[in-house]
Amino acid sequence: MRNANTVACVALMVAGLSPVRFASAAEQAAAYPDRPIRVVIAQQAGSSIDTNIRVVGTALGEALGQPLVIDNRPGAGGALGMTIGASAAPDGYTLVGVGSPQMVAPYAFKKLGYDLFRDFVPVARYIVSQNVLVTLPNFPPANIRAFIDLLKSKPGQFNMASAGPGSASQLAGVLFNTMAGIDAVHIPYKGGGAAVVAVLANEAHYYVTPLPGAHGQIRAGRLKALGVGGETRAPQLPQVPTIKEAGLPGYRSVGWTGLLMPRGASPAMVTKISGRLGTVIALPAIREQIIQAGGEPGFLAGAAFAQFMREDMARFGAAAKAANLQAE
Repeated sequence: MRNANTVACVALMVAGLSPVRFASAAEQAAAYPDRPIRVVIAQQAGSSIDTNIRVVGTALGEALGQPLVIDNRPGAGGALGMTIGASAAPDGYTLVGVGSPQMVAPYAFKKLGYDLFRDFVPVARYIVSQNVLVTLPNFPPANIRAFIDLLKSKPGQFNMASAGPGSASQLAGVLFNTMAGIDAVHIPYKGGGAAVVAVLANEAHYYVTPLPGAHGQIRAGRLKALGVGGETRAPQLPQVPTIKEAGLPGYRSVGWTGLLMPRGASPAMVTKISGRLGTVIALPAIREQIIQAGGEPGFLAGAAFAQFMREDMARFGAAAKAANLQAE
């Protein structure tokens, strides 16, 4: 029995028309991409996720044969940009940046408008980074222990910046305050870049921020790093102790950056993006750029990346409970 495609082709030939040949999925994947790819970032320019995609974006675009166009959509603690990404056509031409802020969001907001695991396909995690506690260079404490002692001696007299209500930086800072017994005034800003500027302007006295968002200011001597949040010292700041070793046992605060696609995206296209991304971050020159920007290469693709996100979200949930973070 002839199938429907065969019948349709015969009908076209009888009518004197040439049958249309539809490209197979393999052929479509081979031709992909044939136009620029938008990358939706739910944070403002200068944030950790934004900084990280810009570090690898040019090289990834070259590897794909099409440029990446960064589309910053901050707002509502990241929910605005994520909702835009979730509702985009699953045609392979929208990528969505993801990181620690999206792990915190379910514990900070009652209604998000998207579901991370229902509405997206995991592509790959590609950078991991430590959080760092920064102050102005002329802020008196020279180390974490002295910092804790000063703030404990003057409750409510110092300001802590964050990237916004429910942001990963707020949770990192509140967790630090809770564990250290500090009573500080939380001042939320509209994104990580704005929070860094607030510390530089002395509007806020300290900020626990992803290292990529502050590394340039630290290197320039405009910010002082008192401690990093990893289990070991950051390769970019070998002279800066971990917060754990410097006086707050048990404290851990790290971040990461990855890419998603809207649910329904072709598996072949997802694999192509993740494969090119893995190749790019393995290049010595790109690896060095990642380290210089404050991160470390950390590639994890597909199902392994999805599992990592679930585990990281659970870790943030435990931290949110310890910090008494209330969903708004």
